[in-house]
Amino acid sequence: MPIPMLSVPISNPEEMKRYRNFLGLTQSELASELQTTTTSVSRWESEIVPIAPMTMAHLREMIVVRLQQEIKGLVAALVPKLTISRYHSLFSVPDARFTKDRDGHLYLGSVYIDPGYKRHVLYLRVDDRKWYGLDRDERATEVDEEFLRGVIASSYNSLARIPT
Repeated sequence: MPIPMLSVPISNPEEMKRYRNFLGLTQSELASELQTTTTSVSRWESEIVPIAPMTMAHLREMIVVRLQQEIKGLVAALVPKLTISRYHSLFSVPDARFTKDRDGHLYLGSVYIDPGYKRHVLYLRVDDRKWYGLDRDERATEVDEEFLRGVIASSYNSLARIPT
């Protein structure tokens, strides 16, 4: 299993801004999604008022849903013959934490490849919004069709070796 990268310590206001930017929402739109006011979002992001843990949990859940949509879209675009059931058996539910690789690139989320695939964990790089597989040494490989086909082949070969 690849060694997960360490989480980047990011303050809640900074994390909220990054999440909001990733979602492509204005403060007003985020306020509407969170059923609060634009003033509240502004105060949270300006560190005037602390962000409630429940609010951050809701925002992280929004990120997880978006990451699931993005990885599903990536896989569908790169491997069109992959059925939805095969997709769901390949990837875990994303994590919404920020992490950095050994070169200092910032990533949002992580998706473990299941079951049996142990060489990479998938991360969405913040600067170019592309998915990368990071190995144990935190070397990044852009996720493309060849990469996914290798993941699929490796995963299903591992499954074939599991006694039933």
